Amino acid sequence: MQNKKIVISNAIICCILCVLGFFVSTINVSNTYLSVSAPLTNGDRKHSQIGLMFIIDEPELANNLTNILDTLDKAEASATFFFTGTSAINNLELLQTLKQKHEIGNYGFSNISLNLADKNLIYDEIRLGDILIKSLTNIQMKTFTPPTGSFNKHTIAMASNLGYTTVLPTNRETMIDWAKADSNLVLSYATYNIQNGDIIALKPTVATMQSFAQIIAHYTTNSWKITSLSRLLQL
Repeated sequence: MQNKKIVISNAIICCILCVLGFFVSTINVSNTYLSVSAPLTNGDRKHSQIGLMFIIDEPELANNLTNILDTLDKAEASATFFFTGTSAINNLELLQTLKQKHEIGNYGFSNISLNLADKNLIYDEIRLGDILIKSLTNIQMKTFTPPTGSFNKHTIAMASNLGYTTVLPTNRETMIDWAKADSNLVLSYATYNIQNGDIIALKPTVATMQSFAQIIAHYTTNSWKITSLSRLLQL
């Protein structure tokens, strides 16, 4: 019965968002908008802290967050979590838990690359992500990260017009294939050549869950405070 209620609830939310999407899509974004040069990729290099961000672009990835959240709690650390629309709708209880101790960021509504999109589509994606999370959590998000890390000048400008600071993880020496990476590779990726103010992006895969206690131990051993992006960037 409980699962049936959740399915019905999610269906209602989807219908509401479809209606909202229709109205948002009719908005003709003005040609005049803020000009922002680039996303922020790190915080203050003088302070011993790093920002941790998680990308939940598939609903089932949220199943691995329980152990990760326990590890963060033990370390008295916080992080920023970015959900796609589908991932958010299918994890309503988790969103309520996260907003108590952590930060939720805007990932747009769909997991689509925005580097080739026009400003109207970009506006729709960011605005629908904003409407969805606000309707589910009653919070105002501060940070936006573009899906797949792809963006253009319109992406940053539209996010800024909607009150968001666009963020991306600090450049890593190597890219990682989250679908294939084992726990050793994730550990190496998350701990190699870290500097003060870095932003580290992780997906909560099984491999991440298995290595996460070691990742946090590495950070704390090196006296880095682990925090959300809005705190790292003093937003």
